[in-house]
Amino acid sequence: MKYLSIIYLFLSILLSGCASVPSTKDVPVANTKHTIYFIYRGWHTSILLDAKSLSLRVPQLEADLKNQKYARVGWGDGDYFTGKNKSLTSATKALVASSYSAMQFLAYDYEPFAEISAETRVPISISDQGLRDLASYIRNSVKVDASGQLVRLPVFGDTMGLFFQAKDSYGVFNNCNTWSAHALRVAGLPIATRLTAQGVFRQASYISNVQTEHGLFKNLP
Repeated sequence: MKYLSIIYLFLSILLSGCASVPSTKDVPVANTKHTIYFIYRGWHTSILLDAKSLSLRVPQLEADLKNQKYARVGWGDGDYFTGKNKSLTSATKALVASSYSAMQFLAYDYEPFAEISAETRVPISISDQGLRDLASYIRNSVKVDASGQLVRLPVFGDTMGLFFQAKDSYGVFNNCNTWSAHALRVAGLPIATRLTAQGVFRQASYISNVQTEHGLFKNLP
């Protein structure tokens, strides 16, 4: 991922003046009993949520998520994300002429927080409707074949997780971070679209801090 990291570092510097945080009054602090986690690692962002809630909305994942506690979901360029081609040429092509996009699902049958640095994740509280809408958004991001099955993709090298072909086109202005920002917005959170991981994570952190001040998170890892 080093090549994409360099490219996104350039974007971060270029767009650093565009960062902003949501208005406090727009942050949901009532009737939000479900906790999801927004995760930021290098250039990439992803969302960790309850696996059972996701499989209810995406029944094609029921077998893969059976007996799992959490599912971590992210979106990216098909070739680069699956590990098929991680060259500089592939990284550049992903941003300007991606052939196809992919969804990654990492399933955990345990509490994964020891593996995810506390500095790179924030808890966010959402409502019943927000969780349903988030799961539906994830479902609608994945491509299905004529029989209604998810289009599974092969995984290469040491890449982890399950991959499925996604619907949308990946590019510099429609990347994993804009996908994640829209996912949070669909879940009922006041998130503005940002191209960089830092831009989205800053907003998610602000929302998490506001909700923490209202006592929404207790005994979390």
